[in-house]
Amino acid sequence: MPNEDPATLAAEHRTVSRVMGIVEAVAGNEPHGLKLGDLADAVGAPKSSVHGLAKGLVALGYLQESDARYFIGPAAPSLVSAKTDGLRQRATTEQLTGLRDKWNETAMAGVLVGQSVVYVQSVESSHTLRAAVPLNSRVQLWPASSGKCLLADMPRRRLEGYFKRIGVVGEERDNALEELEQVKEQGYALNLGGTAVGMFGVASPITTSDQKVTMTIAVTGPELRLTGQLDALAADVRQAAIALSHAG
Repeated sequence: MPNEDPATLAAEHRTVSRVMGIVEAVAGNEPHGLKLGDLADAVGAPKSSVHGLAKGLVALGYLQESDARYFIGPAAPSLVSAKTDGLRQRATTEQLTGLRDKWNETAMAGVLVGQSVVYVQSVESSHTLRAAVPLNSRVQLWPASSGKCLLADMPRRRLEGYFKRIGVVGEERDNALEELEQVKEQGYALNLGGTAVGMFGVASPITTSDQKVTMTIAVTGPELRLTGQLDALAADVRQAAIALSHAG
């Protein structure tokens, strides 16, 4: 079998990255949509290139165009519906709302997308000072509490490769690996100001039918309200994750 031309592979990879970047950028700006120039800036590509890709996504139904803006099209939800629809319904009606009502902190559900976590749903706290969760946008796995739950389930080789790519090396990497082992044992993860100063997060993994961890449920809020309550909050988040893991 002949070897692929490295230049061709690089070009194909760049095209895939641009296509996915376009879809993610538009999803992250719903319901306002994005203009062509904004899309070009978001993916770092010329308008001429982005215009052709966006038109192709419109033709396939993944985007729709109105008033010179691009919006998510009817075909896009089908990409993740099998993984997230059941989670959205159960988490909304039972677990996310239950956690928010008890703790009055923002609760959210996340899914693993590539090597990022994407929050697909949240129920916000009523406090003026509260966590605001970016929906349908990629968030780096480390050191997010949801990300730690997803990383803890990764094979060791893949995990070490991930840390190398994001620059977590040496003693810092060893400490991170040790923390992930603890996450695996206790069934929940903490993020104490690692993503945003003064904000605490607690997450727990949701297992699917094949026991893989691709979903999480989490609660996040200000340090000043959660200090001294993390053990109790972690127990509630863990119970919510177990309930979702056993849901149909």
